[in-house]
Amino acid sequence: MKKFLLGLGIVLLTAGVAFASPINKTIIAQTTLDDSPTSVTSATQDVQDFLKTGFVIEYDETEVGGGVSGTVSFEFSYDGTNWTTGYFYDFAGGSTAQTQETLAADATYICWLDSSLWSIPYARATVAGTNTDTDDTIVVTVYMTGQQ
Repeated sequence: MKKFLLGLGIVLLTAGVAFASPINKTIIAQTTLDDSPTSVTSATQDVQDFLKTGFVIEYDETEVGGGVSGTVSFEFSYDGTNWTTGYFYDFAGGSTAQTQETLAADATYICWLDSSLWSIPYARATVAGTNTDTDDTIVVTVYMTGQQ
């Protein structure tokens, strides 16, 4: 009987991991930042049940006057109403937590939340343009991926 229960436990644990699939969604649809709007913020994302949460930012700028850049940041909330700036990680910084990242060249930027350090139910992403205007623009799209 012990062998049967042990075997059943292993099968159930393995099945839970094997059948868990990532959830992928666009949280900021393709948006052009120019003189209006100069920034875009995602809707509130419920991340409390995610084991891992990652974000992919597609960033494409067109410069005529120069000096265009975009700043990626995240806000977090325990109640979905009161927000505070929070930390995230990226491949460039590795284990160094940061509150924002400035992008100044066309690229795909990848970052993530470390849910093992805190349990925050809600998050939202913001990309803000600097020196954007009619002909100096940034086109951004932000995706969220996670595993529950």
